[in-house]
Amino acid sequence: MIVLSEVGKKLAALYEAMLKAYREAQDKEKGARAALEIYYANVEAIEEFSRILADVHDFKNVLEESLRALAEERAKDERGSRTIRGRGCLVVKLVPCGKHCSGCPHGPYAYEVHKIGGRQVWKYLGRAP
Repeated sequence: MIVLSEVGKKLAALYEAMLKAYREAQDKEKGARAALEIYYANVEAIEEFSRILADVHDFKNVLEESLRALAEERAKDERGSRTIRGRGCLVVKLVPCGKHCSGCPHGPYAYEVHKIGGRQVWKYLGRAP
């Protein structure tokens, strides 16, 4: 079952009134005219609802694009590694703290990564500039 807000209820009632006016008319031309009269009597509210709905969709698109850009930036930051001659490589990356945190991921932080006995060892170097 769908629960409608007050705005949703008003729009649904307007739509139902238009449908009823059209369906109950013996003459479909008169029914169409009656339905349009209901529409035009409420056109300002309908246009306001339409503008608000368009703004909501536009804002959603801005948020999704912003999240995509942030993810691309994070991926770019995490790809930044340099080889250190004879010592492995330097990796700069963003790190999640593992807690429910609104600021995650944190960083960027620098690590020296090298192999010892076939195992990969990460040494924390501090916050990257």
